Amino acid sequence: MNKTIRLIQNYLLFTLPLVVMCMIWGEFSPETNHESYSTLQKVIWEILSYNLMFWFAVLILFLFILVFNKQSREMTLTRLANIKERDEREQVITGKASKMTYISSLSILILFLFLSVFTINIHRVPQDQAINGKTGSVSIGLHFNFFDSPQVKTNTKGEIIFESKDIPLSKSAILLVLIAWQLMTFNLAARKESLI
Repeated sequence: MNKTIRLIQNYLLFTLPLVVMCMIWGEFSPETNHESYSTLQKVIWEILSYNLMFWFAVLILFLFILVFNKQSREMTLTRLANIKERDEREQVITGKASKMTYISSLSILILFLFLSVFTINIHRVPQDQAINGKTGSVSIGLHFNFFDSPQVKTNTKGEIIFESKDIPLSKSAILLVLIAWQLMTFNLAARKESLI
């Protein structure tokens, strides 16, 4: 499993420049059918296109593995964060840094959740609606929707079969899910470690 994860990591990392090149080429190329390209350009475009599709498929698979597989998560994130635990001292340092990171990221997620559901409106009312001569009004409230309001787009030709652009959850719901996920995984990991 370790060799497979390392192979996937290396593929995603080392072929990323080809993916970026394909995206830039597709963005700035005025032709959509590429008929004016030479044979070499067509071959290169085909290779870059197939690599792009395969890269995204591997990336999606890898992200799912990363979320649900502990071994791949540890390998990837220790490589990404450049964590080296060669002795007990470094393990203690990593543990303290992880605790500080966990607490600070959880606190900022809670702040963002509060800011995303908190509403404040300050406005003036007409003079005839003034209360005791005061025309200023302040209203404070909380507003939470689990799902974003769908944006209805009509297609007259009816060509689109499936379209996915965004996560259907609202910003508040995403923050709530992240907070719940952090708390749940931390508590489960702590309970598991205490039983060992």
